[in-house]
Amino acid sequence: MKKLFTFISALLSMFAVVQMSAAADLVFNVTVPTPTYECWVVGNFNNWNNNQYKMTKVDDTHFTITIRESEIVPGLTEIKYKYLSGGGDWAYVEKDADGNEIKDRVYTDGNDVVQKWALVYNPNVEPIPMTVTIIAQVPADVIELYIVGTFNNWTIPTDTTKMTFLEANESGKVFSATFFTVDANKLQFKFCAGPAWDYEQTQGANYTYPDPTQNTAAVIVESFKKIYDPTKVGDVTIIATVPAGTERVWIMGSHLGWNWANLQEGTMNPDGTFTFVVPDVMSFEYRLYNWYEPEFGYPEVGEADPNKELPNRTAQYDPTNPANNTINITVWGWKQPAPNAVPNIFFDRYQVKTVNRTITINNVTSGVELFDVMGRQIEKANVRGTYTTKTLTNGIYILKVDGITAKIAVK
Repeated sequence: MKKLFTFISALLSMFAVVQMSAAADLVFNVTVPTPTYECWVVGNFNNWNNNQYKMTKVDDTHFTITIRESEIVPGLTEIKYKYLSGGGDWAYVEKDADGNEIKDRVYTDGNDVVQKWALVYNPNVEPIPMTVTIIAQVPADVIELYIVGTFNNWTIPTDTTKMTFLEANESGKVFSATFFTVDANKLQFKFCAGPAWDYEQTQGANYTYPDPTQNTAAVIVESFKKIYDPTKVGDVTIIATVPAGTERVWIMGSHLGWNWANLQEGTMNPDGTFTFVVPDVMSFEYRLYNWYEPEFGYPEVGEADPNKELPNRTAQYDPTNPANNTINITVWGWKQPAPNAVPNIFFDRYQVKTVNRTITINNVTSGVELFDVMGRQIEKANVRGTYTTKTLTNGIYILKVDGITAKIAVK
């Protein structure tokens, strides 16, 4: 009788697991504007891969998809996501009714309405590669003007996207830029009155190229969040007091283009604080992190809600008082603890990255071996330099590089 009870309990447990798994599937049902030819969904559940989940068309204004729990990145406390009208390009991302950026959606029941697309992907329209010239009329107090957009993958404004001053007139100043775009149909752009996102236009909606049959377009930009003045820039030093036991800290911000590839690590001081020097800035927003992978996964948090990310910090260079350019801040806590120090050395040495369920290892001197958690060998290669594994399933793996071993999660 006891064996029968045990067997029944096991079956009930298996049934419970199956029920829980089904309940954890993500179901998306979305109403879209017309015309919409395709609809895609992307989020932290698939590491923001915008070319993975194409939804099924129900009718001209409705699309649906079910994503199984086994395909979802494990360990998430909430699901964030967005819709696109075409796969593989953020040019097709959803916007609000006025064409402005929207925050990431947070999953509740997956029943949503898209107000507007940045661009509508049309599979029947051929790309139009061409060189275009953009002429911009801006306010008179603008000193430098930069253009960014789909043509440069929305990277931070730099000298390569700095526009040429043409003239001053009764309406302000005129600048121009000439560049190549692979498809004028989906060309979007915006302007910054300085070499950082802090100086972007106040208009939220991006400009789109008005007529692909013409190679020149003129626009008017009415205002900017801030105006960059190269005579009022300098270095800002941040000294951060952090929670006890913090071994490493990084800074990310508008001065780095919010581009994770530009992440900057701080210098640890003898008293346990960390120093960051931000060069040649007028003003910027930033945030601190206690680990660098995955992107934005280990931010600072506040005492009021340790599970909620804090708003970005702000700082400004003061050309009149040098003492104000050293800023002391205190980090109350981190959203989650960083991996321990031993793997840090391993991952730093080999610059190990996981992208799209593959593992890339750099600086290999003799060989790479990969095992599952049961100790079964999956891959082995005698290589020098860089090695990338085949596409793997989600899970924990044992990675052995040049005889040094560490665990790694693939999501």
